[in-house]
Amino acid sequence: MARDQLIWALALDNDVLTDWRGGKPATLQAITAYTITAKVPPALTSITVFEMMQGFEKASVLAGGMTERTRQDMERARVLTRECVVLDFNEQAAEIAAYVFPRLTQAERNKHWADVFITATAMAHEYGVATRNRGDFELIAGHTPPHYPALRLQFWK
Repeated sequence: MARDQLIWALALDNDVLTDWRGGKPATLQAITAYTITAKVPPALTSITVFEMMQGFEKASVLAGGMTERTRQDMERARVLTRECVVLDFNEQAAEIAAYVFPRLTQAERNKHWADVFITATAMAHEYGVATRNRGDFELIAGHTPPHYPALRLQFWK
């Protein structure tokens, strides 16, 4: 990632957060570069935290209980979450999401509902989104309210 790309505050999508938790080298490098340039770690949206924690709970339910591996992964996730600002889903985010949601097809709403809330939360707090899901977020960006600045996206591999 080029240093000149780091011109705005970023919130991580769940895919990037998962790569960070997993220690994926390219993601660790991108987060380190971002943190050095921005002088703060990237933010998370409350919806991203929900997605992550729901994933652990779902794995626990499917396994018939919390495995030691899931417990360790969950604790690592909590540590990373504490390092970040968590952006709340507030009234402004609700208005942005309410604008976007009916402009998507039913299939798009079913598939991308969490991404809509992540986008709305980031926009409400004047953050961009770092993600690997170019198509998902470009789709949503095409339906954001015209009276808001465009959704800023960075695509991290």
